[in-house]
Amino acid sequence: MNNLISITRANFLPLTVVIVVTNLSAAFYSHRSFNSVSAVLVLFAALLLHASVNAFNNYFDFKSRIDSRTVKTPFSGGVEILVKGEMRPSSALLVAVMCLVLAGTIGVYFLSLHFYVLLPLVLYGAIAIVLYTPFLSRIHGISEIVAGSGFGLMGLGIYLTQTGNVDLVGVAVCIPVTILVDLLLFLNEFPDVEADRYGGRKHLVILLGKRRAAALYVGATAATYISIIVSVVFGLVPATVLIALISLPIAYKACRIVLRECENTPKLVPALGLNVLMILVTILLLGVGFFITLVI
Repeated sequence: MNNLISITRANFLPLTVVIVVTNLSAAFYSHRSFNSVSAVLVLFAALLLHASVNAFNNYFDFKSRIDSRTVKTPFSGGVEILVKGEMRPSSALLVAVMCLVLAGTIGVYFLSLHFYVLLPLVLYGAIAIVLYTPFLSRIHGISEIVAGSGFGLMGLGIYLTQTGNVDLVGVAVCIPVTILVDLLLFLNEFPDVEADRYGGRKHLVILLGKRRAAALYVGATAATYISIIVSVVFGLVPATVLIALISLPIAYKACRIVLRECENTPKLVPALGLNVLMILVTILLLGVGFFITLVI
């Protein structure tokens, strides 16, 4: 069981839970209907997809020897159970495939209900999961975009399973979620630059250098909050969604550390933790904002 928890990086799965909860809340706000069976199914499917992504990533990082070179932090650097021989690589690959197949089974059910509108999201997600680590992460500057959009579009798919279509409310949630997941991967890449360069990756921290990447992190963080405010100003989402701005002090502190310590991994670690906290709190509060509108 410990190996299963480790290879799927279960400590990161709360990200999926808050994305699911927020999109379900947004769907209920926009359509005033809620299918509890669909909600439970998409939660399981989303968790399985996230677990599959992580297991595939660990497997391919072991095969490329990246995980044997990374600086391990509580938030980055991968896991060591494959490097230390505590789990066979074939077992890790089996976990990844099984999680993907189980999630796909649930996906087939939803495709039977919303085939044409859901199919592009399903295809994009499947391609991103299987090809991200061995191929897409080696293309100049797209790894963060693929990861963020993958989770953002997964959220949009969750929204769709409740509403039956894609509308501006769903898109308004998708945008900040996409940016926030981008930020999660982006900042976690800072300690792994040398190992990732050895493994052939070409993500933005490698391409820009840490100083310019730190400035981009600050800009993308600001863009998250701006996207939320713009959605409220244009009436796409209720004003109560502005409760998500409560996480701004966390974001500010993270940005200060990143700008100051981007080249010093030990001193950057607190920013990695603050980044995770900011992301989880902001996404969750988006959902809370929709819920508050429904009860007042």
